[in-house]
Amino acid sequence: MNEHATQVLDAYLDAYKLAVPHAVLIEGRWGSGKTHFLEKVYEPSRIQRMHAERRRHVPFLFVSLFGATSASDVEMRIYKTANPGEAIAGSLAGTFALGIGEFLRVKDTTKGVVDRLGKKAIKRLNEYVFVFDDLERVEKAAFGEVMGLVNALVAEHGRRVLLVTDEDKLKELVGDTIWKDQNEKIVGRRARIEADLESLMQTSIRELAKGPAKTLFTDVAGDLLEVARASKVENLRNLSWAMHNATAFVNCLIRDNEIPVSHVVWTMKVVLATTLWLRSGLLDNETLRHIPGLSTTLAFRSISRSSQDAPLDPQLTKAKAFSDAFGFLDVDAPPVDYAFITAFEKSGVLEDSEVNTWIKSHFGFGRKYSEASWRRLWHSHERPIAETEQALADLKDELAQRVHTHLGPILHAVGLALRHWAVNDHRLTNNEDVVAFFKKYIDDVADQGLLEKSEPDHFFSTLHSYGGLGFSSNDTDEFQQILQYIRTRSREIAAAELRTRAEIILDEAEAGDLEALFRLVRSDEYQLSTNPVLKDIPVNRVAELMARDVPALHAGSKMLAYRYHRARNGDPLLEEIHWARGVYAAVVEKLDHWEEPHRSMALKSMAGLISHYEQGKQPDDMIIPPKEAAETEG
Repeated sequence: MNEHATQVLDAYLDAYKLAVPHAVLIEGRWGSGKTHFLEKVYEPSRIQRMHAERRRHVPFLFVSLFGATSASDVEMRIYKTANPGEAIAGSLAGTFALGIGEFLRVKDTTKGVVDRLGKKAIKRLNEYVFVFDDLERVEKAAFGEVMGLVNALVAEHGRRVLLVTDEDKLKELVGDTIWKDQNEKIVGRRARIEADLESLMQTSIRELAKGPAKTLFTDVAGDLLEVARASKVENLRNLSWAMHNATAFVNCLIRDNEIPVSHVVWTMKVVLATTLWLRSGLLDNETLRHIPGLSTTLAFRSISRSSQDAPLDPQLTKAKAFSDAFGFLDVDAPPVDYAFITAFEKSGVLEDSEVNTWIKSHFGFGRKYSEASWRRLWHSHERPIAETEQALADLKDELAQRVHTHLGPILHAVGLALRHWAVNDHRLTNNEDVVAFFKKYIDDVADQGLLEKSEPDHFFSTLHSYGGLGFSSNDTDEFQQILQYIRTRSREIAAAELRTRAEIILDEAEAGDLEALFRLVRSDEYQLSTNPVLKDIPVNRVAELMARDVPALHAGSKMLAYRYHRARNGDPLLEEIHWARGVYAAVVEKLDHWEEPHRSMALKSMAGLISHYEQGKQPDDMIIPPKEAAETEG
């Protein structure tokens, strides 16, 4: 990859004399790996070629222009980069103008500068190809002066110079006209660098310390490259971080002999994928909460009439995109808790014992832990008969004791019971019909308040689905009946909890915290602001709150106006619209007891605010019908 750039650089650096003195522009998007290509790919390759041809190699001197404020600043950076030890240990203090001739040609150098910097140090500056990195990050006011320095290096002193930049950002900094002028004067050739994922990955692996982790990375390098390409992320800085994070998890797991190598490899790939998307802003902590059991969530939406046409919320949309991109990694059922990945990304600290304990307890690795009975039973085709019989006995006992309360394990057990029932093995349900047995099971755990809740728009399986397993029975009528039943009961629990949260908000508003009402419309309170949690709240309770005084009326009016502003026909939130109309009518009635001019002003303010946010909506979706709104305005 980037063969064209290699050819451009070879022609430039191999020329004995340049017909026209010039610099070469190395350009590409931020994070595309321009510096990596020069430092880790091109120069090492050139060193080998020079050695093979018995030619002297002129090394690169990388000098960052990030924040450079003047040509003198750049000159000092050149010296300090070439002679870091002397710059620190010598009498050099602060910055001072060296003058281009003072350090590039010893014969022209003043005695004072030689005394301070040392003749050998100055001489070394003639042994480099100058690579000026981050040209787009030089201070704007210093751009012309810095380019003047580059021109002097090229035209007056015959030096080879490479300018590394994101040209689009450079044009944003100085403008097209100024850059066009400098480009024509100084840049003779250019090469564009494209993200070379494979090269960076090979470099990352090559630089690992010798040991089992490096061996493992080397063995699966091709698989890791597949993950990187599937991510569609081209920023090599993000890939470097992703490789760093994956290495940390491998070092954590590989020392524990009870965790299979296959699981370590799986974890490595998932950490790589997750970090790439986290670093690129395509994922966040909230979205990652939606991913385990995502296939279950989407399956329930597909059979729910109320959800089929409703758009996915932002987090669920991102989660689905991640799952679609990395479906081959079973990210819906990750090999390690995503919380460990995000915590490491945030702090750089990985608690090895906690990570290993989580993995071993969830997957049954090691002598202290046992794999879930329903998972062991599902994999009976690859286990000894005795283990299968034990798993069946364990699951039967767990079902009888109502051990499982999360949706995923219950539905896996449903799928297993149906599969066994089909071959006349009725032991899991103790000879009771599968549908009747599990409806009773669901009622028992729901009545005890133990059944996992399902948000109105979601259906999570917090104990992962492991690639489907029991859900592969979902094409049977029996499974669909149970699935609908558990969904209904689970949603009831979630709805009751949301109702409780809504009532707490009203309690706070009634106690004087009117700002609490805006939690019912804020985007960071997604469940409260997008689901019909108010329809069972007594209309008069809210009306009395709003009719207390002007501040309460204003806060309540804004809540009503904002809450339904974006809701259109078919939106579940519109199940509340009759309730909202009731609140409005009750408030209008109570305002009749206010004295003028407060009554008229308050009524006009409330109706005007609500009507403004109802513009363009159908009458059936409005709190104030058009005719009534017109009368109020009149």
